[in-house]
Amino acid sequence: MTRPSHMLGLIALLMVRKCVGSPVDHIGVVGDDSGNDNGVMMDHHINQMVVVKGDFVYQVGEVVSQVVEQELAGCHLVLVDTTIQSPVFSMMIRQFGRTRESVTVVEAWRLFLLTQVVSNESVNDWHNGDRRFKDQLARDQLLHGLWGDATLTCRALIIHFDNNNKDLFFMFLEWCEVWRRPEIPVVVVGEREGVETVLLHHSLRNTIHTLYLALHDLPLHRGQRLSLNTRSRENDIIRGGDDEQVWVYRRCLYCEKGEAQVQLLHRGNLTYGLQHSVNLFPERLNNFFRHTFQLVVNQYLPFIDIELDKEPGTPVAPRDSLNTRMLHIIASSLNFTYVLRQPLDEKWGTPLDDGNWTGIVGVLQHQKADFCLDLTLTETRNRVVDHSRVYNYDPFVILSGKVSSFPRHLALTRPFEGEVWMAIIVCTSFMGVILWLLQKAWSWASGELGVSLVPTVFHTWGIMLLEPIPTLPTNSTGRVLVGWWLLTCAIIATGYRSSLIAHLSVQSKYSPINTFQDLLDRDGWSWGANELVGTNFLYFNGSSDPVIQEIYKHMEIFETEEWLERVLAGGFSFLFLKTLIKTEVAKHSTDRSGNAPYHISTTEYPIFGGNVWGFRQVTSAMFS
Repeated sequence: MTRPSHMLGLIALLMVRKCVGSPVDHIGVVGDDSGNDNGVMMDHHINQMVVVKGDFVYQVGEVVSQVVEQELAGCHLVLVDTTIQSPVFSMMIRQFGRTRESVTVVEAWRLFLLTQVVSNESVNDWHNGDRRFKDQLARDQLLHGLWGDATLTCRALIIHFDNNNKDLFFMFLEWCEVWRRPEIPVVVVGEREGVETVLLHHSLRNTIHTLYLALHDLPLHRGQRLSLNTRSRENDIIRGGDDEQVWVYRRCLYCEKGEAQVQLLHRGNLTYGLQHSVNLFPERLNNFFRHTFQLVVNQYLPFIDIELDKEPGTPVAPRDSLNTRMLHIIASSLNFTYVLRQPLDEKWGTPLDDGNWTGIVGVLQHQKADFCLDLTLTETRNRVVDHSRVYNYDPFVILSGKVSSFPRHLALTRPFEGEVWMAIIVCTSFMGVILWLLQKAWSWASGELGVSLVPTVFHTWGIMLLEPIPTLPTNSTGRVLVGWWLLTCAIIATGYRSSLIAHLSVQSKYSPINTFQDLLDRDGWSWGANELVGTNFLYFNGSSDPVIQEIYKHMEIFETEEWLERVLAGGFSFLFLKTLIKTEVAKHSTDRSGNAPYHISTTEYPIFGGNVWGFRQVTSAMFS
């Protein structure tokens, strides 16, 4: 970080001081060390100021306090002054410092003018360029101090506006990104001359609740300075006339045929304050007054269907689909209109190296549209766009041919596994050899005529096949051995017969393909998918799972529906979203009974969080 950047961050941090439950004599903003008026802390002026009930400064403070107590009770307050040591702002600090638990005080003129001197930049440079804070960390820390802890449930911005420093006012609103916090109420105290300039400014385009307390003859009071000599306090008392008036205006977001409008809520006298019957924040956002929202969409059947014969970026007409029906109902209920457009690149949205996004996500990221009708939810997308609740869960599945039965002629061998058959063959042949050796040894010992090897082995196989035994051994040892072999063969034959009957009654089938690993285990098997875009591409391209990497490496890409024929022919599986697969199968290959010659895997791969409506940041707050 450069030295100017260090100084910028340091000065900026000194400009904001968070005060939690502090007494008023500790509330202030540190100035410079030169010893002049600019270096005197704000609380010093407050302590030396004499205030009489009924004077102008006191009355203004009472009116602002009334607004806070009526609408902002329990909120963390951010007090911002765009004037130079205004007694009105000093009074607000004093009153809120004594009664509020959480207050942040900002002197915006110090925040920007002093940093301008350090960095040798003009006000226009600050307004037009992004050079205000080169150190993003320092900026984040300052904003955190400004808005308070994340656990706070309510925040409010109270700004003392000066027409002579209106550029400073708008610079502060842009700097603290009020447009990103539509739920934060903004209360402005200023002159009547600046009402429309402030309330219709682009910086407040998303703020739901904005009030402007317009005061009469405020320049006269702003120009008076308070004496630091306690003996002359009576001469410096700021008094207001009996006819001091206050006008309360609000910004209605969509009242002017769907556009912003300034409305007068109340006109009264500072002496009597505001009427409790006045609803200062009437905005409920249940009527958008025919405001036209800009929507960005891509075709994604059956959820969203649009005309595809238009140039990207031009308005497209919606066709009947799930999302368009929901949109029509919501638009009728909330009284708004809409225009649908496709993104220029016709993509859904993938991240780029510079932090930007393509497709629909990029359009919402750069605030070029209000929301989209369908978007798949991921953690990375959630950082740049807001979203609705998940209304559909659409996992990845594997489509294969219908599982077929084994050939019937193989039923003779299916009762036993291959290892069992091999053991029977070896043991039967080995048993014949043992019986022949035993008979050979007995004939040698007794001198009788021996038997040959081949007939003995055949006799052993005959016993296994339950054939009658032509001759039995003459010695007792041979007879015992044949007896045990007869018992063994009877057990094997009984097991085989019962298993054979079961296999003939219920045909066995090949194991279905339910996982990616099943695909890899099939010899000579292939698979494919439609072009992978958006979250589908991110899932396969960015996965560290070796199985998914191998699947992606050998995946075929299809642009037509020929994959249905490939799957039906056998030896091929198709991978894609469950909704699309079920739709295409039902459209092309389902009979009247609802049967289709395909198998959809029981294992589902949740490659994203579900289908949602995506919103540019802060827009979702208006529909909540």
